[in-house]
Amino acid sequence: MIELLVLLSGAGLVLNARTSQAVVAYIVLAALATYFIFPATNGSPIALLLFVLSGFVKLIAAPLGVWLFVTANPATRDLRPSVPIAGRLLVVIAFAAAAHGVAAMDAFRGIGGIDEIAYVILCALGMLVIQRNLLAHILGLLALSAGVTLAGAVLAPGLPESVELGATFDAVVVTFIGLGLVRAFIVHNPVLDVESLRSLRG
Repeated sequence: MIELLVLLSGAGLVLNARTSQAVVAYIVLAALATYFIFPATNGSPIALLLFVLSGFVKLIAAPLGVWLFVTANPATRDLRPSVPIAGRLLVVIAFAAAAHGVAAMDAFRGIGGIDEIAYVILCALGMLVIQRNLLAHILGLLALSAGVTLAGAVLAPGLPESVELGATFDAVVVTFIGLGLVRAFIVHNPVLDVESLRSLRG
């Protein structure tokens, strides 16, 4: 069941053209990452507090910030992908095959969930590469943060929660700085195509 959720939410990042659907895909990934790191908080009130704070930031603050931005700027509801749906589907299939190949590598053989981690990270990077929309790039960075969290939960389960919280705040600060920049760009280019950045001089 978890594998299916990872597969669908990762594909949702790359395939969806609607911002709301991409946000839902990110929330699912962030929730899965939060679920996997929860066991590391047992027996430590401080770790539990940091876990709750990190979960709030990733699952509520960041998506709420994006949602409020999209509500105030209706033009950003459409991510306007730069690659047709057929091409994005081929990319997702290639990512799934590559993730399966990672799990078969000698260095990762026997590590449960490594293929899901590789798939999530590849989908997040794919969103950054094949999308030209600035808002899609922000969501891709958030999804990449979720993938790194999953990797930490599997590869370094004893990692202090304070490290995870620091990484979480990095991702969210980038998100809100990005939203501020996007707000400035939307005045001049409502479609938020990164090609418009090439016209900047200064």
